Amino acid sequence: MIRSLMAGALLAASTLLPVTAQAQTQTVADTPVGRNGQLHVCGTKLCNERNEPVQLRGMSTHGLQWYANCVKTASLDALAYDWKADILRISMYVQEGGYETDPAGFTDMVSNYIDEATARGMYALVDWHQLDPGDPNENLALAKQFFTEIAERHQDKNNIIYDIANEPNGVSWDGIKSYAEQMVPVIRAKDPDSVIFVGTHGWASLGVSDGRSEADIVGNPVNASNLMYTFHFYAASHQQEYFDALSRAADQIPLFVTEFGTQTYTGDGGNDFTWSQKYLDFLESKKIGWTNWNFSDDFRSGAVFKEGTCAGNTFTGTSVLKPAGVWVRDKILNRTAATDTTDVSTAAELKDALATAKPGDTIKLADGTYTGNFKTTVDGTSSAPITLTGSPGAVLKAGGGYGLHLNGASYWNVKGITVTGGQKGIMIDSATRVTIDGVTVHDLDMEGVHFRNSSTYGVIKNSRIYDTGNDGRGMGEGVYVGSAGGTSDRSDHVQIIGNTIGPDVGGEAIDLKEGTTGGLVSGNSFDGSGLTGANYDDSWVDVKGNNYVIENNTGKNTTNNGFETHTQQSGWGCGTVFRDNHSDLTGATGSGRYAFNITNYNASSCKVTVASSNTRTGGRALTNPGIPVT
Repeated sequence: MIRSLMAGALLAASTLLPVTAQAQTQTVADTPVGRNGQLHVCGTKLCNERNEPVQLRGMSTHGLQWYANCVKTASLDALAYDWKADILRISMYVQEGGYETDPAGFTDMVSNYIDEATARGMYALVDWHQLDPGDPNENLALAKQFFTEIAERHQDKNNIIYDIANEPNGVSWDGIKSYAEQMVPVIRAKDPDSVIFVGTHGWASLGVSDGRSEADIVGNPVNASNLMYTFHFYAASHQQEYFDALSRAADQIPLFVTEFGTQTYTGDGGNDFTWSQKYLDFLESKKIGWTNWNFSDDFRSGAVFKEGTCAGNTFTGTSVLKPAGVWVRDKILNRTAATDTTDVSTAAELKDALATAKPGDTIKLADGTYTGNFKTTVDGTSSAPITLTGSPGAVLKAGGGYGLHLNGASYWNVKGITVTGGQKGIMIDSATRVTIDGVTVHDLDMEGVHFRNSSTYGVIKNSRIYDTGNDGRGMGEGVYVGSAGGTSDRSDHVQIIGNTIGPDVGGEAIDLKEGTTGGLVSGNSFDGSGLTGANYDDSWVDVKGNNYVIENNTGKNTTNNGFETHTQQSGWGCGTVFRDNHSDLTGATGSGRYAFNITNYNASSCKVTVASSNTRTGGRALTNPGIPVT
């Protein structure tokens, strides 16, 4: 992350005076603000006034005390009309010659830039750019003063976003959360509708740069609505560990990348366009917005303009840009081609739409019953997934076989619908990054949802599964990951988040098979009423794969144990971490009656972690004998 980017001599005091907007004439409706209006947070997305997720792309200024001459009529016209940016991040440093030296002057300057962005139909992101001190609480009084004034002046605009802490560092997430919960009411008192951003710990790294993770935020979010969390990355420095944290967090909390560069965290050095593209593809697939650092002619490679450009008035085209500038301008300017929304109301139309969908398409189901077995083999892409969506009143009803089969069909989002009848509800075979969100699955002979044949990075969240296993053979798991009888099925990194599973689920609520690894089971609610006991189905979750995290789940009405691990194949069933789960074992009658029945523990070769943060009601004990609780 950028620490302090001292850029040379301070500009003359006259450069802090407002500049006069001479924005090009443009139809209001044909601007980012004209198309989208007042933004708000819906679920984990930033949405427009029609409740549609949007991805904003734009640029961040450098420190206004150093590079105000790069933010003027000609450059802003280029950003809005030549680059076609959606958003301008106005980076006002607090220290280092910034706000604390002239509060009134910098407030006027930021206010003027808000007006300039507004005149061009761009969103204005007001950045409280604190770096040192890294604890935002140390600037709390100044922040309240600044944001009160800005919100008072611009409360009637529909294009303002407030970023209340740039890169918190040297401070815990609890400290940042406390700061945010003091700042949000200050802004809301003047501007109740605008979105507020707050930086995450470890220089906006979701805690990774501090040896922490996004779990700190997911488990203890800011007590406020219409708020997003920020993430920063510099592609030559922040690679797999940071990317993985972003990937995990993206389905759990609202995120915006307010700063990134194609270089190292110093804002300098060689460009890593490969990792940069990997990040931007992912951000596009999740509709996570971004602003690039930075819109200046600083000597470093991360400044988009060549040195000396800002002394003149030519900013359009690529001749004035450094390599990073050429690259990021292209990413703002050249979006994914327009995609189609296909409205369907019959089974025949649905089958045709599933067969002919293209990357980025949306298939929208009208309410009604769609009888048959529905299958697709078409891939979306990381930047343009295919979406199948409808309300719970859009019901896929199978008489046998699979209700919905994504067979080798990667990059799909399945949202809102109901799947019922048949052998299995939703089957994912040999597919990556399939997300199932808010679906209802019930009345099945066997499993509800099955990730199989090395289906990786799948997600099922916010969904309800019940009434499975009706054939009586004990094959009615709610969510089934992998395959039994070997380790060749590498359905790795599957996330099962925030679902309600049960009652009347004939097998375990979740069965994680040998050969699979690295998944997450978090925030689910299990009701074991209806467990058959066939095939040892006597718990909510059975872990036979490796290195799973099982956290923040609750369960009731088991016949025996709550959570179990088993070694079905040598070297498997190991490395699981259980934390912050609650087991209600009231009424359990089996021989164990443990919240955690760890059958394969070995401190050196097959470690399983049961944290003391787990709790239980009823039953015999938290764990079976000999299992340490840490």
